[in-house]
Amino acid sequence: MSAWLTSMHSPLHQAAMDFQTDQLPISFEISTTSTKPKLTRTSTSKVRTGCVTCKKRHVKCDEAKPHCRNCVRNNRQCEGYAIPDRKRNKGQGQFQWDSKRVTWTAPLKTQLHLVQDSLDFRDAQSVLYFDEFIQVVQSPWISAGFNSDLWSVTLPQVARTNDIVRHAAIAIGALSKWLAKLEYDSLGSLLSADNEAAQEDPEYLNAVSHYCHALKLQSQQVSIHDAVFLSVLFLCFETLRGNRKAALDHINHGLAMLLALLTDEDSSLMKSIAPNPKPLIAVVADIFSQLLPQTRLILRGNIGRSPAVPNFTKGLRAKKHTVESFMSLVNQIPRDYPPTEKLPPVLDSLDDFEKYWLTGRNAKLAVVPLLMEAVQNTGVLVSSDPDIISRVWREITADPRIKEICEASTKELRALEAAFMPLFNRAIMSDAKSTDYIRAVHLRLHYLGTCTFDDLTHFYDVEPIQAKTPLFREYLSLAEISIRIAKRDLKNPAQQLSLQCNMASHLFLIALFCRDALLRDEATWLLKDYPGQDGIWNARSLYLLAHRNKVVERINASEGTPIEQWHRLLRREYLFEEGGDRVIFCYLEKDETTGEWRLVEETAVVKGELDAIEWTRRPPSAAGRPLLGDIITLWPELVE
Repeated sequence: MSAWLTSMHSPLHQAAMDFQTDQLPISFEISTTSTKPKLTRTSTSKVRTGCVTCKKRHVKCDEAKPHCRNCVRNNRQCEGYAIPDRKRNKGQGQFQWDSKRVTWTAPLKTQLHLVQDSLDFRDAQSVLYFDEFIQVVQSPWISAGFNSDLWSVTLPQVARTNDIVRHAAIAIGALSKWLAKLEYDSLGSLLSADNEAAQEDPEYLNAVSHYCHALKLQSQQVSIHDAVFLSVLFLCFETLRGNRKAALDHINHGLAMLLALLTDEDSSLMKSIAPNPKPLIAVVADIFSQLLPQTRLILRGNIGRSPAVPNFTKGLRAKKHTVESFMSLVNQIPRDYPPTEKLPPVLDSLDDFEKYWLTGRNAKLAVVPLLMEAVQNTGVLVSSDPDIISRVWREITADPRIKEICEASTKELRALEAAFMPLFNRAIMSDAKSTDYIRAVHLRLHYLGTCTFDDLTHFYDVEPIQAKTPLFREYLSLAEISIRIAKRDLKNPAQQLSLQCNMASHLFLIALFCRDALLRDEATWLLKDYPGQDGIWNARSLYLLAHRNKVVERINASEGTPIEQWHRLLRREYLFEEGGDRVIFCYLEKDETTGEWRLVEETAVVKGELDAIEWTRRPPSAAGRPLLGDIITLWPELVE
């Protein structure tokens, strides 16, 4: 619900991918030299059925499934097992899920049965790039605490056996190699730099070549199962090279693909993927659902003229669906674990926490149409009254239906916290470099972000916000630990990419809403040095807004009671144009001539040294009305 909070305070294809036409796929030479087979004393072939990780390390594997115990015992990530090469016809690689052998207790990785095509790494460099890709997708930051086999197992396995997916994976690996050579300590600072000269580097050109080749192959062979994986990998590629407009295009197509899959009446599209693809589709849908709120605030072009996800919104209209009903469909997709039963007094594992966390989302969706009802009842979309936003929040707070939903959600969150805290305390007593330690910190951050911002009845009055100060403080403390670990352990900037982390946006919300000035400053400084790339958020843009908000807070505190000051702050709005490279900020400022508080609008282009960027004032884009109205124009599916 924090996304809806953001929308209330801010504005509630087809452009070509940015690659050069002269950067054609690189050519490969395959050696055809034949040699006589080496004679050996053994009468049988050597066993080569160990896991991929043990093979790389040249150690004996015990071949336990799904993870070898050797890897587990040494706290390594087991990459699974390659199926032995066999005679076969050349052609596109295929993969399939066998639903007949799946039980509720089977993890996703055991549902995936690969039909091997050739491990077609045509030169040593491609192998190095692929290994680099493995390091990126198995980084602890990429899943932000969620235990998804999509990153650690499925993508590496499919990329090994599918030609198109492999090219996309090699492109990411090559791009990661290029990013590592630029000698920046974080992905955030690297993406903000001017790297035009560095883009002539062979690693970068190889990355773009493989990326273009994957796009070309995909256009020549329509395959829904390829599209599922490529939607994620293409998005990762464009995000890693800082092309947020192209990333928005991939989000657009990914969401449109998921909508088509979930609304297909006879499920023929889903069946064409495999007998039982739904657990995997659920994971992919979770990723795109996490990115969906970002597309409401980050526009591809200018306000009022550039819906970020046109194919998806067109599909919603054609299918007579709304964003809320789409999200409901996503939450109904069967997972790779049984439906959760009654919450136990103490959870046994971090996986258990994640399951209860994910299954508790459906009830919260019921609040969305009620929010839109409040928006319409107050006439906020057509009003230029500076107090109109605070009246919307008053109506939301007074609505007994919204209050009932929020109270029930708060009760569930507190019960889940009580069951989780013994497990969390045990995890953080372990080695700070352990997987459980890092994962527990991330999961606690997810919980605190939701607990702090999801109760929409707490934002009309200032007292409930002030009461959240301990939660804000704990969030900042854990965020600082997480950032410090990332800077210590993730040496390659590409490993700081995540499509599921929302830490940057929550730091920004704390910098806006927390009533403790010192904590607001701390959140702002954490944003300035934020190392990661969370989806398509531009952390530099968020820092710029948070820093400008300090001036707004200072001006606002010059007059009025605490509740009057708070209601003026509720009128703040923000929006990101040009893929996040230009910021719009609206707030109330006192007119020294008339003594009235009036709406002003400022813009800033996010380029160069952050503290040297200047804000430019311009007439309000919506003639004094909330920018939320323009977002509703671009997203009519919110209210239909």
